[in-house]
Amino acid sequence: EKKGDGAPMVSCAEKGAIMIVSWMTTNKCNLKCEHCYQDAEEATDKELGTDEAKKMIDEIARVGFKVMIFSGGEPLLRPDIFDLVAHAASRGLRPVFGTNGTLITYETAAACAMGISVDSLDPAKHDRFRGLENAYELTMQGIEACKKAGLAFQLHTTVVDWNRDEVCDITDFAERIGAVA
Repeated sequence: EKKGDGAPMVSCAEKGAIMIVSWMTTNKCNLKCEHCYQDAEEATDKELGTDEAKKMIDEIARVGFKVMIFSGGEPLLRPDIFDLVAHAASRGLRPVFGTNGTLITYETAAACAMGISVDSLDPAKHDRFRGLENAYELTMQGIEACKKAGLAFQLHTTVVDWNRDEVCDITDFAERIGAVA
């Protein structure tokens, strides 16, 4: 194809861009985060079944995406999540979890890369924001499970008015604990 000026069209992939897709695999969640735009709590009947999800993953790989983020709700609550992650990897996608980190064990950490939410280094603030009394402690245990498994992980922070002054501290913390991003 050609653009209006006659020049050939070049896709993002051809320009060297890494194409990433994030998929909300389930609405089910074990936390009650005050900032959640999904009102995540229970799975819904609108979620794709395993076969439908695998077909979608095939199409995502076919069009050139390279990284697939399995998000939610909390993706680790989806019963078939590891089958879907394996399917994505078999199609040449790099699977990554977008998780709150509270359910990561050594076994889950060994499955694929993790993007873990840390919104404050103050446990009480993090717990209040995430809606679970021990969310911070469970998240730190999840990070340790990733490290023990030798798994690359990154930290995700939702920046809002009450934690904006912590961004540099959280970034320094991420570096100190060995996060890749």
